[in-house]
Amino acid sequence: MKVILWKRYLALLLMGCVLGGTVILFTYGREMEQMMLIKKSLELQNKKLYEENLELKQNQRVYRKKQETVIEDVRASVLTADQKQPLHATIVVQVVDRVEKDLALLKGKKVEQVAEVHQVLHEMLRRREYILSDRTTVEVRIKTVVISRTLHVFVTADVIPDDVWQKIARNFLFLPPYISI
Repeated sequence: MKVILWKRYLALLLMGCVLGGTVILFTYGREMEQMMLIKKSLELQNKKLYEENLELKQNQRVYRKKQETVIEDVRASVLTADQKQPLHATIVVQVVDRVEKDLALLKGKKVEQVAEVHQVLHEMLRRREYILSDRTTVEVRIKTVVISRTLHVFVTADVIPDDVWQKIARNFLFLPPYISI
């Protein structure tokens, strides 16, 4: 009888181990299955957020490209502080008009493009001469350029005295001016 008792206890021990292992495997199996589902869900969310991030970056690039700053307006100002005799208001208005007409071709250009070739602006207005409607010759020199959505050019203007004989010839002998208006 003692042999059978020993086998019974061994059988109960093995059945307890198998039953305990089954319960543990079932419990941890459920937890592992839930963790795998959470992991899969997080992977899908991560993939979705990654694609959304790429789309936002692409939209941001497109928006920046659309938002490239262009020159919308050209303004000119005549500085007269360093002159002994201030210019007459009609001369200032005509000079501003002429400078704005000369620089009107820059409207619609990108600010970066104009900033890269700012030397051309300086060369263009380095010593420009305009003959105004009253046959006055004005020399325009550039002082400062502010490049933004509005291209603002600050210039100085000096009236060049005409030779008296050329004025007489133009006014009284009806010779055509050397630059037509």
